[in-house]
Amino acid sequence: MFEKKYHVSAIGNAMLDVVCEVSDDFLKKEDIIKGNMQLISQERSMYLLNLIDPIKKTAGGSAANTVYTLSKLGLRTSYIGKVANDKEGNLFHQDLKSQNVNYKTKTLSSETSLTTGKCIVMVTSDKERTMNTHLGATELLDREDIDTETIEQSEWLYLEGYRFDGKESKEAFYKAIDIAKKSNTKIALSLSDSFCVDRHRSEFLNLIKDFTDILFCNKDELKSLYQVNEIRKAFSKCKNDVPITACTADEKGVYVISQSQEKNVPTERAYVIDSTGAGDSFAAGFLYGIIKNKDLHECSIYGNKIAGEVLKVYGPRIETNLDGFFES
Repeated sequence: MFEKKYHVSAIGNAMLDVVCEVSDDFLKKEDIIKGNMQLISQERSMYLLNLIDPIKKTAGGSAANTVYTLSKLGLRTSYIGKVANDKEGNLFHQDLKSQNVNYKTKTLSSETSLTTGKCIVMVTSDKERTMNTHLGATELLDREDIDTETIEQSEWLYLEGYRFDGKESKEAFYKAIDIAKKSNTKIALSLSDSFCVDRHRSEFLNLIKDFTDILFCNKDELKSLYQVNEIRKAFSKCKNDVPITACTADEKGVYVISQSQEKNVPTERAYVIDSTGAGDSFAAGFLYGIIKNKDLHECSIYGNKIAGEVLKVYGPRIETNLDGFFES
């Protein structure tokens, strides 16, 4: 059987994550909705950055976090996402390349005033994370940035739902999907955020029904997608729309839904410092299992296990060595 060059390629928002701790009173004072991702202007981003004391600055972005972790686990990965030609953009490039992620998307022209996107991740005392995101350069990812050969040479294409918020991102997404379907490349989609689902519900549903092989989400995103209050009602709908759904549910672990099963795979209790990146790491562990031909139960265990590791650190990246992680 012909082996493709990459196990997983991803398309997402290329961001710099700025992690800080804040109080609930701070969120209320600044009119920030707790627990969600809010899109903000460059001016608002600069204003908030002046109010906080960062704990950590790291290359981030949901899909980039996932392929970064997959690469650390020993898989061959590639990434498509737009940054500006600035200090933060250079950091993002170096971060992925240092982990052997193929990344060659052209940087944004220096003629524009847009900077590399920044996500201010505010962590409250209950370890909930609230994100304030200025898309910046990543908003201008377009069809020309979709590298045909990269997608043709990938076993899986991982699509980040947040990317739908860019002006030309839908065209870029569908170009990538078209290439994938012509190349026998399977598609995984992350819903990213319940507010993101609210903004793009009908398009997400069409994408899921027509093209998606695995859907990654949490329980709030799935309920928002199908506009139901009971998660079980959402399960009964998604099993008819997509072959596999992996729906995370915090301390309850993950629900895996397919035509033949609806199963909860619990997770071990973890000490939580920061929940940023937990869903991204879960997707990495689950996809790793899929690529290694594990059954859905084992894939879920892998996802839960590695998500538990990122909960122990600030920011979305596990910095320790992951060689043989699932064998330990």
